[in-house]
Amino acid sequence: MAVTTLFDVADDISRAILITVLGHLPAPLSTWLATPDLVLGIAVLVFCALLLAAGMINTILLIWFERKLLGRFMDRRGAMHVGFAGLLQNFADGLKLFRKNTFKPEQADTLGFFSGPTAYMVASIVMFAILPISSGWSDGSLPLSLLLALAVFSFAPLFIFVSAWSSNNKYSLMGGMRSAAQMVAYEVPLLLAVVAVVIAAGSFNLNTIVYEQQNYWFWGPLLLALIVFVAAMLAEMERIPFDLPEAEAELVEGWNTEYGGMLFAFFMLADYVRALVGSFLVVLLFLGGWTMPTWVPSPLTTFPLSGIFWFMVKTYLVFLLFVWVRAALPRVRTDQLLRVGWMRMIPLSLLSVVLAVGLVLVRCLPVFGCLPTVGS
Repeated sequence: MAVTTLFDVADDISRAILITVLGHLPAPLSTWLATPDLVLGIAVLVFCALLLAAGMINTILLIWFERKLLGRFMDRRGAMHVGFAGLLQNFADGLKLFRKNTFKPEQADTLGFFSGPTAYMVASIVMFAILPISSGWSDGSLPLSLLLALAVFSFAPLFIFVSAWSSNNKYSLMGGMRSAAQMVAYEVPLLLAVVAVVIAAGSFNLNTIVYEQQNYWFWGPLLLALIVFVAAMLAEMERIPFDLPEAEAELVEGWNTEYGGMLFAFFMLADYVRALVGSFLVVLLFLGGWTMPTWVPSPLTTFPLSGIFWFMVKTYLVFLLFVWVRAALPRVRTDQLLRVGWMRMIPLSLLSVVLAVGLVLVRCLPVFGCLPTVGS
């Protein structure tokens, strides 16, 4: 039985829209417009709208989730006044920022000042179209989807530095330089940790990497790669303890000091979009994606949208770990951050690559089982 994908749903919606609209048009015009290309075009637009809506809703829920968790970690309740349990607090904050004016410093570069936040936001949202959420998420998969995802994810330092430089503020420029140095330092161990997964899976296709984990998830035999990847991802997302580019106690608000209103909201929202994307990548590479172990009862894995459900459960558990780290650890110094990135993370990531090669050679482990041959 064919799996109904999200694009199939978008295609059905586009056909319903087209039938409704063409029914009110004259016969010659409706006949001329009723083409497969128009149906496909509308389906793509609907598909993008569904992706954007799902991504934004989850991002807003992620902000609420972090506020409530931090409240519990700090022995308080967190957001609670707007909506049930504070669920609408983020919408109220967004409305407040939407109503505020955005002021550009007199000597700031106009093009960089306005295009930097926009490009940063767009590059973050594009990730939702690349990463598979379940087998029924899209019609096909990109052969090099992992490489494309990491390439888009690594655009952030450029946009942050452009925004910082164009602000004509020394604190913003320092924050932008810190951000570039930090992200470059942790890109290398992050990519090497990904190389370990690619060696074990035998593919750059994220769907294949997920199916390679049908016998056991990679977090067990590739635990060292997981630790390096999570630490590097925290640095890439600029979350505590690696939030040196902001460092509000030292640099006012870092590289977004001069931004207000919706441009500031773009930065904040994009940060949480990247946190959601980072959680997606951890789940896809190390936690089996949307699959569950064979010992899980069949009714729990075969209900409608079960793949998306379990994928999001894993995603929120990974994000809980990110929040736990934020609540437990203080901010590190810049020299400590760079020293750990270059002198500790790179050797550990290289060791994880060696362990992945050993895993491929052995193929079968006493506790976990054997690697499948999907990507070989």
